[in-house]
Amino acid sequence: MRKLYLAGAGNVSKNLLSLISNLNSDIKIMGIENSRGQLFSEESLSMADINNFMKSPEDYRKSLNISKMDFDIYVDMRTASKNGERERDDYINLMKNGKHIVTANKSGLANFFPEIGKASSEFDKKLYFEATVAGGLPVFSLIRSSFPSFTVDSFTGVVNLTSNFVMKKVNDGMNLEEAKRKAMEEGVAETDMTDDLDGTDSARKAVIIANSLFHKPMRLKDLKYSGIDENNIKKNEMLLAKISMNKEFSVESRVFTLNSEDPFLRLAPMGMACSIGFKERNPVYISEDMDGPLETAGAVLSDILSV
Repeated sequence: MRKLYLAGAGNVSKNLLSLISNLNSDIKIMGIENSRGQLFSEESLSMADINNFMKSPEDYRKSLNISKMDFDIYVDMRTASKNGERERDDYINLMKNGKHIVTANKSGLANFFPEIGKASSEFDKKLYFEATVAGGLPVFSLIRSSFPSFTVDSFTGVVNLTSNFVMKKVNDGMNLEEAKRKAMEEGVAETDMTDDLDGTDSARKAVIIANSLFHKPMRLKDLKYSGIDENNIKKNEMLLAKISMNKEFSVESRVFTLNSEDPFLRLAPMGMACSIGFKERNPVYISEDMDGPLETAGAVLSDILSV
């Protein structure tokens, strides 16, 4: 039996609920919240209960101390805070009180991975975060399940969907403002896409990868990064997160100019991809042509089922 508390009631959460309802499993939803309200039941919530909450969350007062509630897994799908302090404090307090963490929210891990990881070990609670880096593209679960005996020594990835979409559309002939508007119409970007285009989002993900796959304690503030030069987007350029242990440890998140034969350049505008290198074997390249809330929800569900 898996008892969940869902934090966040946006598109990823809605898709997760749909996937769970179609799954013959022992999952129970005990509680759900967003910024406007909170709903919890000791007996578990029905889909009707959840739908009513989604329609009018402000009708459900947000005042309950969730750390003492009866659930096993805290599933974080909230909008990320800027500095990650809220997420750090929530995760550590919840693990201290016996809860596992599954998160699609990258801010806490990008800023406080060492502290959160230490709490996971100290309190013997699972911390899974597949959806934080590449949406629905399997990275951490792939390493755990398929390559447990190999040592990761490099990672290169297109891990920001908005920048990939905008750069490809500009190279296809759109002007920058048209490309941004199209990204919003397609649901690829938020109205404010500053973090995507200035490289912050990709940098956060690079930091999470450095901590988790390379076991190097670092924080977003430790990384010098850059984003797209919006006035000078060139052919064969892509914003990449790149981590390597080949000679010495290095982390980069910036625009790279690629060889015209590079497989990353064949990636679809709404796709994500990464190449993972290993010390003992040849690298693997994984990609998807379309990433969105459904794919991200699938990654969250995979983590839930791994707890």
